[in-house]
Order: sequence, then structure tokens, then C-alpha cells
Amino acid sequence: MECKRLLIYALKLWTEWGDSFEVAQTLRYLSEANRLLDLHEEGIQQVKEALEIFEQLNDTLGQARSLCGLAWLLYEDQRFDAAEDAISQSINHLPERVDQITASLCRRLLGKIHSSKGEMEKAINNFEAALRILSSLNWDYEQFWNNYDLAELFFSQGRSEDSRVHVERAKSHAVDDMYLMGRAMELQALHLYQQRRLREARSEVLCAVSAYEKVGAVMDLERCRDILHDVEEKMEDPSTSCESDSNGELLDTIICYAY
Repeated sequence: MECKRLLIYALKLWTEWGDSFEVAQTLRYLSEANRLLDLHEEGIQQVKEALEIFEQLNDTLGQARSLCGLAWLLYEDQRFDAAEDAISQSINHLPERVDQITASLCRRLLGKIHSSKGEMEKAINNFEAALRILSSLNWDYEQFWNNYDLAELFFSQGRSEDSRVHVERAKSHAVDDMYLMGRAMELQALHLYQQRRLREARSEVLCAVSAYEKVGAVMDLERCRDILHDVEEKMEDPSTSCESDSNGELLDTIICYAY
């Protein structure tokens, strides 16, 4: 909210000074602040205004970044087809060699869109394309999320070993970020839960709870405590065995938590 307040003031100043480029940039940043506040419609209108200005300025890089921001807002508003159209336009405006960071963000978002639409092979291809772009960049944050998204995707398909590999890769990019480590540990706990390794799952989920508590991640903490409750309930159930659940209910529950 403080970021948004400052950006609104900056936008007023740039408008008064008649600097169209800075007005467009500030609108783009303001739309991102609104995305983080879950104010999607407000953010969409602002980034569309920024896009119009960049078009008038014939600034293709600004257009590409605005379209990428628009696509993220549309995706989070669950307007997947519109988000895919916006991200495709962004990629067309943005050769990877010009802005590799935005290119990787576009590819990851395209992967998430395809995953949401059940187009798993397309999703995997785009996540892997993002990772190839990031291989030349020292950006742990995005490498974490691409590996994490791949781990979740494989987990939802029952491809446990592929998922485990990407969880470990995600962890390697989260060493200095308590929140990211918490997310990786939470997903690792779900793997262990699926395998009926309940004591190990409990240990991992407790670590995730501790990480979320330290950074004040309230929603993540609530979700993780629900998983902990289920793990402990299974541990107390005398009928629980180390064998896999033949009726698939456990896996369905885990996948629900993962998303």
C-alpha cells in the first residue's frame, strides 16, 4: 500500500511535467502494485494505459513489458485465454536477446497458463524454455519458481521422481530466502506423505511452518498447518500402513493442497 501511495504521487508529478515515457513506466509499476494487492481490474486498466502510451512512443520494449504485466493480471483473474493472447503478443514484441528477464517471465507464465488449461506438454516445454533462458542469468528467484512449478506439475501427474528432482533443484535456489525454502519444504513434505513416510513428512512440514512463521506468511502458514494436522492424524490412525493408498484418496488430497 505504501508503494502504491508513492507511485500515485510520482504519476501525478510525471504527468504535470509532461514526460510521457515516465508516465507509462509509472503506470506499469502501479499496475504491478495493484496485482500484488489482488486489485486486478484496477491494475489491468493502468497497464492498458501504459501500453497505449508505449505504442504512441513506438517503444516496443515498453510494449512487451506492459503486455507481460497485463498477461499476469489476466492470469491471476483466471482469464486464461486473454492472458495467453497477451503473453503471445509480448513474446512477439520481445526477442529473447533484448530482455532475457522479461522473456523468462513470459515463458514461465505461458507454462502456468497451459498447466491451468490441462495442456501439460506445452506447459513443460515453456517452463524448460524459461530455465534455458535463465541459465545465463544469476537470478535464483525465477529459477526457483520455474523448478517449483515443474515439480508441482509432475506431482499432479503422479510422476514422483521427476517432481522430487525439481524440488531439490528449487531448494538449491532458495538458500537465502526463508519463504521460498518454506514452499520447497512444504512440497517435499507432500511427497513424503504420499509415500507414507509420515515421520519424515511431519518433520519437513514443521520446518515449513517455522519458515512461514518467521516471515509472517499467514495464508501459507494456515495451509501448512492443515497439512500438519492431516499428517498427525494419519500417524495416530492404527489402520495406517506404509503401503500406498489403493483408492487414491490420499493422492487427491495431496494434489488439492499442492494447488
